[in-house]
Amino acid sequence: MRDTRLVQTAVVGDEHSDVPVLLPTEAIELDVFRRAHAHDTFWCGLLLGGCGAQLAHKLYVDRLCHFQHYPQARGAPHACRRPKVGESSADHLYVKSAMTQSLLEHGRAGRFAFPPPIGSLLDVDLEDGITLRVHMDQAVPPNWADGRIPVLGPGVIPDPGAFSRCPYVYRVRCESDGASRRVWIGTQSLAHPTEWVPVADCAWTDDGLITPAATEILRQRPPTADAAPAATARRSGALPKSVIRFIRGLETAQRSGTVEHVRRLCDGSGAFLESLGATARTEAEVALQEARTWLAGHEDYQRRVFADLAKAVTEKRAFDVRSQLPSAATLTRRGASASEQRVLAAARAFLREQNRLPDPRSGLPVLKSLPGSPCSKRTRSQPRKVPQPQAAAKEQNSARMQRRERRAAVRRARSILQRLDQRFHRSADERRELAQELETVVKAAGDWLSADERREARSWIGKVSQPKKPGCEPQARSELGPDVLESAAAAVRGALKKAAREQTTTSWARLTQQLGSALPQMTLADRIQVLTLVDQATPADQALLSSLVAAGDPNMTTPYREVARSLGLEVPAAEDDLRDVLEADVQQVHYHWRHR
Repeated sequence: MRDTRLVQTAVVGDEHSDVPVLLPTEAIELDVFRRAHAHDTFWCGLLLGGCGAQLAHKLYVDRLCHFQHYPQARGAPHACRRPKVGESSADHLYVKSAMTQSLLEHGRAGRFAFPPPIGSLLDVDLEDGITLRVHMDQAVPPNWADGRIPVLGPGVIPDPGAFSRCPYVYRVRCESDGASRRVWIGTQSLAHPTEWVPVADCAWTDDGLITPAATEILRQRPPTADAAPAATARRSGALPKSVIRFIRGLETAQRSGTVEHVRRLCDGSGAFLESLGATARTEAEVALQEARTWLAGHEDYQRRVFADLAKAVTEKRAFDVRSQLPSAATLTRRGASASEQRVLAAARAFLREQNRLPDPRSGLPVLKSLPGSPCSKRTRSQPRKVPQPQAAAKEQNSARMQRRERRAAVRRARSILQRLDQRFHRSADERRELAQELETVVKAAGDWLSADERREARSWIGKVSQPKKPGCEPQARSELGPDVLESAAAAVRGALKKAAREQTTTSWARLTQQLGSALPQMTLADRIQVLTLVDQATPADQALLSSLVAAGDPNMTTPYREVARSLGLEVPAAEDDLRDVLEADVQQVHYHWRHR
């Protein structure tokens, strides 16, 4: 069974390595990557949550390049259950690498650990007792009271009450930079938008990590008022219980980040203050002033969050709406103003429309007709038929299935058009079979194919379906004798070993030109026999040398199937699957012969 996941990250060296690597997705970039890592091996590392198996890098020109597990013996299924395989799946290792380099540059040392779940947390212990915990995702909620300084990754929403306990919160993110990931540290506060700088611009002090923005926030921070008299008064019971409850209510609302609650307490405090004596009123007014200062900063921050969300909805930026909605909802989880509720409702409705989900209030499916699909038009005289929930679910599943089938038809049509390219010189029978299949999938794909693609398909269908002219089929040559085939196999084996040492593939035409008279003209059956002889001596645990010619010559994929079957090997039936197997086999052949 083939591993079909697009694995973009691996570790270098062995399965226990913490040195991450990111595979470029473009073919031209992968060539540079291969040269830079010519002597490296890549692994589905244990610190990535992987299975520890070795990976091959796969080159494609029509889709994304990626790592893939080597095919298992006899088509056995892969046991790897790595949870994340995208470009961000090794970000915890890139953050560890960047922080290690930064500490060394500042003459500091630190220990790093990766608590479970792997990939979600990174613990940093400095030599002077300062500790940090980097939360790469929301799998483990930040604990602000355990002594470790939280550093929040993308999508991790800080508890709004955190800003009442500390003036800023550190964040971290990674961005692709060629075949690596660049690490940025952000400083988030209520009074300022998050300011991002590279890790190299940060410093390490006796208090731990410090950014330029954090330094400026601490410099501008006003001295905190001395709350000792109030605390003494509360402990001594000098204040009425109603005032103590009022002050504690304000403090609790600030710690939980409940803006609406703090606002209502502040706005409705007039009559309560007038009922108090001088001392009690002074204490209540001090608490109110602190709450209003907190409220001003938090309201400004919350206003910016909702303004950004509303703008993203207006401009129909689905990615930004999805990333900003959780933060906005968290800020208002205990109360939202009417305008904030409208923004939240608009954002949720927009995402439902993007996901083609039904509006929960109406019970009707929000489905858009497919491009080019027949839609029955209802006249005014026809009654509107409201589908039942089960019928709506069936209709939604049917529409989803239609979209899936049309996408598959589009992919298959484009694959056939590529294979029908005249550069590949396919046989007449093979072109005829492909054209017949192309006619079927083009009808299924409809106008999801471009006009040029449909025009090219019609041209191929018409060209291949024309009747064959008599006398046009080439006469088959007689098969060669066993001695000639043995001699040719020895010559081809030597040429394929040379190609393997040079880390390249080849084609039958190139072999013919390279070997000259040592490789006479052959029928298809002769070529199959020669390649079978070439790989008869190949050990069972090694990839076939003939994979080099099959991967480099599209005309040789059919002979390769016969060679593999004659040697007792299973070969995938699908062309895409066979291409994946060939890519992995070529990697193994190159690795085996590069120093021989």
